[in-house]
Amino acid sequence: MKRRVIAGLLVSVMVLGAALTGCGGKKEEVKETGADEEVTISFSWWGSDDRHTAMQEVVKLYEAENPNVTVDVVYGAWDGWQTKMLTQLSGKTEADVMQVNYNWVHSFGKGSNVFYDLNELSDYLELSNWDSDYLKAMEVDGEQAAVPHGMNGRVQVVNSTIFDEAGIEYPTTYDEMIAAAAVIGAGNTATGADNKYVSINVGKECTDLYIAQMLYNATGKVMQSDGKVNYSEKDVAAVFDQYLALEDAGALPKFEQDDPIQNESNPVWTSGRAGAVYEWAGTLNKYTGSYKGGGHDDELVVKPYITEDGTEPTVYVKPNLGYAVSKNSKYPDVAADFVNFMFTNEEAVKTLGTSLGISSNKVTNEIQEAEGMITGKVAEAYELLNSYDQTIMDPYFEDENVRGTRYIVIEGLRSGKYNSQEAAAKYIADQQGELDKLYD
Repeated sequence: MKRRVIAGLLVSVMVLGAALTGCGGKKEEVKETGADEEVTISFSWWGSDDRHTAMQEVVKLYEAENPNVTVDVVYGAWDGWQTKMLTQLSGKTEADVMQVNYNWVHSFGKGSNVFYDLNELSDYLELSNWDSDYLKAMEVDGEQAAVPHGMNGRVQVVNSTIFDEAGIEYPTTYDEMIAAAAVIGAGNTATGADNKYVSINVGKECTDLYIAQMLYNATGKVMQSDGKVNYSEKDVAAVFDQYLALEDAGALPKFEQDDPIQNESNPVWTSGRAGAVYEWAGTLNKYTGSYKGGGHDDELVVKPYITEDGTEPTVYVKPNLGYAVSKNSKYPDVAADFVNFMFTNEEAVKTLGTSLGISSNKVTNEIQEAEGMITGKVAEAYELLNSYDQTIMDPYFEDENVRGTRYIVIEGLRSGKYNSQEAAAKYIADQQGELDKLYD
């Protein structure tokens, strides 16, 4: 990605999994494993069936190229995986190579990196294949705890047909959204099944991130840094008022108008009654595939994020996942070499396809592009993200408890339980309360 900033990235680690403190032990000096030495390492990951199949094929490719190495695999669904990881790390039974979530490298352990410092394995893992800023996102206290697979950010996917039929352009400002709603949603009812909207936010996460980007645009400040919420109640209340104004105008659905289906099968989107949806660039295919049953990509286009005055925003991005090596590995050189293989071996990259998303590793990305894996709206989305200044999201931004407080407040605001001032005070205080627990 072309331009980026790192405002808001934590450089210190705290908390989650305090039992891990000191349990990693000192790393032994890395020794080069001989080609004839019989070696067994383990590799763990979570995901869906297509990822499981692809990963196991990559393991076979690696074993074929390294006949002295056996890679034992451990995999499963996402549910419960974090707890499983914490248990394994506490008991020193973790895999040699681990797929990890972005926030784990910052939150597992209490003030220290619980994974192997990959800087010490740079003879086996080519770190220069990543942009240095993206590596910093998974750096802990000066140590490279993991490498990111790819970076992801949200974009607006626009149904151009609804605007063409209304005879208006897609809006660039909030005022233009409100004006567009007067045309597109002219026949809307309070809870009507046939309502049309300028845009929709599908699910709690989407609404939360949409408002977070509004706050960033309005203030120039990130949500949180070093365990502190960066906004005043006045900042938040003003954005809440703006969001409610968009709902009141019919540009966005009100709380009671939200469809209970909160995914790509949302009927407002699939029927073509939404002018846009705010979604992760790496998973746009879910929404392009569900729009009118699929096959209508020609009606969809990726558009810039709407701002108060139409200026170009700085956007939040984050690593979608990463790979770490165990401090307790007997063969860290082989573990690092295996990670490097996944990213640089052409057959391995082709086998994985985009089951893990678009990669930020330069070699992987070049192979994905050459093989035609990055196409359609996903390609458009990354092209747009590449044109923006970027801020890597604070690792605790998406902590379950931290963002959970925001979800509750936003629902209370939208349902009328709180006015904007009450919601703003609670938004800051409750979120700060959870951050304080992480930094205690």
